[in-house]
Amino acid sequence: MSQRPQALDALLAPLDPARRADMDHLDEAVQRLAPDLARSDANGMVSFGHCRYTYASGRSGETPSLSIASRAAGISVYVSFARVERWAARLPKADCGKGCIRLKHAADLDASVLEEIVAHARRINGKHLDWTGLAQREGVDPKVSAA
Repeated sequence: MSQRPQALDALLAPLDPARRADMDHLDEAVQRLAPDLARSDANGMVSFGHCRYTYASGRSGETPSLSIASRAAGISVYVSFARVERWAARLPKADCGKGCIRLKHAADLDASVLEEIVAHARRINGKHLDWTGLAQREGVDPKVSAA
């Protein structure tokens, strides 16, 4: 594994040992599956990659492709622009929200689901997802181009 940037060490330092081990496990797993995704501490989370977006409303910005955050109730895995409910049946101990999978422990995230999540993050990494001119609603995929 590559050396963790100091900002990420500082982010994870205050965690209790069990939570830190879970966060380290997920960080290392993502790195192993996608060493090409740049790591950062975007928005106070362990983040991987980035993509640009433009909503149908015209609002635009940039966001990590994938982020892992320690929260009071557990660990949240944020998967940008993915319908995470597709994995819900394979994650019986997780709670799937809109773009977010909430876990109590890293072991609650099935390895094959993590592989699919990372593959999605790699597909959108460095891309521009554009809903301009589309009726942006659930189930409408954006136009994807190089950022």
